[in-house]
Amino acid sequence: MENRSDERVAVFVDGANLYHSIKSYYGGVLDYGRLLEAAVAGRRLLRATFYLVEKQEADEQVASSTRSFVYNLNRFGYKVRSKPLTVHETTTPSGERVVSHKGDWDVGIVVDMIRLADHADTYVLVSGDGDYVEVIDYLQSERGLRVEVISAAQCTAQALFDVCDRYTDLGEIPELFRERGPLRDLQAR
Repeated sequence: MENRSDERVAVFVDGANLYHSIKSYYGGVLDYGRLLEAAVAGRRLLRATFYLVEKQEADEQVASSTRSFVYNLNRFGYKVRSKPLTVHETTTPSGERVVSHKGDWDVGIVVDMIRLADHADTYVLVSGDGDYVEVIDYLQSERGLRVEVISAAQCTAQALFDVCDRYTDLGEIPELFRERGPLRDLQAR
């Protein structure tokens, strides 16, 4: 299927999944503006949402960096939805302290996908998480939507490859990654 300029596209970026993929498999810094451009691919952007889990930081420099990141995402055209990382601490019967972290947007992304289904022709999901397979199947079979996936192939669930209409590996998108440089270089784009 060729892209049509009147095709309405909604982009959903699972920020936590993307972050861990980049950290594990790619060098350099991802250009989020280029990612959105590749996802839209000349079609009409209906909405691009970036789902962010924020670690609550007492360090003002880290908090300022997060605000700058969100500001830049907004500048590129993303609507940012954010929620805090939840930290659970428990103690084992032997007195050992166990800390676990919970922070994902899976359910929120699914709800947003269903809410927007009457307004879009194509969805682009930026995630390799197999938890989205059921909603993709529903959106395709019951709502007639085309669903494309962009992710790191090395950490993408096989079921996601099998169900999507089109797959793009992050590593195949030209000029998506820039070499690491000073922080000012990241904010200049």
